[in-house]
Amino acid sequence: MSQSHDKILNWDTPNGQLLKTFIEKLPQDRPIVLNVFGSTPLQMRLDPSFLSGDVDMFTSEDLSSHLEKMKLGKAHSKPYIELVPSTIFITTPAWRDRAAKEVFGSITVYIASPLDVLVGKLKRLEQKDIEAFDMVKAKTGGPTEEELKEALRLVVDMYRPAFDEENPGGDPIANTRRLWKHLYGHDIDVRAEIIRPAIEVRKEAYGQNAPDRRKILGEIAEEAASYGSPVR
Repeated sequence: MSQSHDKILNWDTPNGQLLKTFIEKLPQDRPIVLNVFGSTPLQMRLDPSFLSGDVDMFTSEDLSSHLEKMKLGKAHSKPYIELVPSTIFITTPAWRDRAAKEVFGSITVYIASPLDVLVGKLKRLEQKDIEAFDMVKAKTGGPTEEELKEALRLVVDMYRPAFDEENPGGDPIANTRRLWKHLYGHDIDVRAEIIRPAIEVRKEAYGQNAPDRRKILGEIAEEAASYGSPVR
């Protein structure tokens, strides 16, 4: 799934104009970072007709007082700006590498890539989320099965059971299977094709699959002894 062709942002879309208004009214006396995800990046990067009622973002500092003063929140604007915790955006760790980045004075804005936006929608996977997958596939031809598998392996913890106190927000394993049938026409074994490969990579990185060096040295010693030569 090419990420180069879609880094040009259309600021004339409804959400783009709202976002630009918000940026222009923010203070310029210090660096501020805005991280935009949800459906707004799809509208600004791929399809201006793909409408979204809000601009989801998390920020480098609490900007809720500025948002209230500007009257660009849910109570006053349509579409509206939604400030959320960064943990709401469930996606690949390197999402900023694929994001479109623009700087307005001291304000830096990251607009997430379509692939990372889609990964973030999988846990919920309502009808509008499926429509987002369909639109991206129609516009870009992707993600391919392998691209999506690789992205989901990077957020494998999404498949762990939710805490008792947590609103699970959907069954990611069931959602992945449902999405696979819809997008690619067949089922997927989530544990075999996503979870286990991801865990194996993690174990290898942590050294849990490292070769048993003591055993290897023992075998070398035995071989050397059988030939009557000392091990140095």
